[in-house]
Amino acid sequence: MTIRDSATGQRTTLLRVAAATWLLLVSAVVLVDHMALSGLAEQTQAFAPTAQVSLLESRLDGLSHRIEQRHTQPAALPQARYEQDTAALDQRLAAIELAQAHHAATDALHALETRVTRLEARPVSRQPKLPAPRPSQPVAAQPKPVEPSFRLIGVELRAGEHFVSVMPADGTGLADVRLLRAGESEGGWRLDGIERDGAVFRQGDEIRRLPIPPR
Repeated sequence: MTIRDSATGQRTTLLRVAAATWLLLVSAVVLVDHMALSGLAEQTQAFAPTAQVSLLESRLDGLSHRIEQRHTQPAALPQARYEQDTAALDQRLAAIELAQAHHAATDALHALETRVTRLEARPVSRQPKLPAPRPSQPVAAQPKPVEPSFRLIGVELRAGEHFVSVMPADGTGLADVRLLRAGESEGGWRLDGIERDGAVFRQGDEIRRLPIPPR
C-alpha cells in the first residue's frame, strides 16, 4: 500500500463519520420538535374545554341577570286605571287652580278697598281759585291805505305850464277829464309835483305817485 492509498482511506473514513454525526443531529432535532408539538397539542386540548366552559358560564350569568330584572320590574298599570288616575289628578289640579284664582281675586279686592278707604280719609285740599281771564283787547284793525279815486290820463303843456289830466275811476268819457296844475286838488288829493314819467299827489301824510300810462 502506498501513502496515497492510505490518505484516501482516511478521508473516506472521516466523511463517513461526519455523515453519521450529521444524521444523528438531524434525528435529534426532529425528535425534539416532535415532542414539543405533542406537548403543545396536549395543552391546547386541555385548555379548550376550559375556555368553552367559561364562555357558557358568562352567557348563563347574563341570562340570569335579565330574568331577575324582569321579575323585579313593577307590573304595568291597566289602561283603565291609568285613565282614572289621570282624570282624578286633573280634577285636583283644576280645583287647586280655581282656589288660587279666587284667593288672588279676594286679595286684590281687599287691597282696592284699603286704597279707597285711605283716599276717603284724606282731607280734601281746596284748589286755589284761578284768576278770571282778562278780556282780550281787540286788536285795532289797521286802516287800509287810501288810494286816489281817480286815475292819471296824461301830461300836457299849455302856455309853458305843465298840466296833468285825470279822470275819475268810474269815468267813461272826455267829459269826465279834468286838468290840474301843481297845487290844485282832486278828490281830496293835492297835486304836489309833475315829473317826467308821473305825478305826485298828497293827502295829509299819505303820498302817492301815479305813473303816466303809455300812449
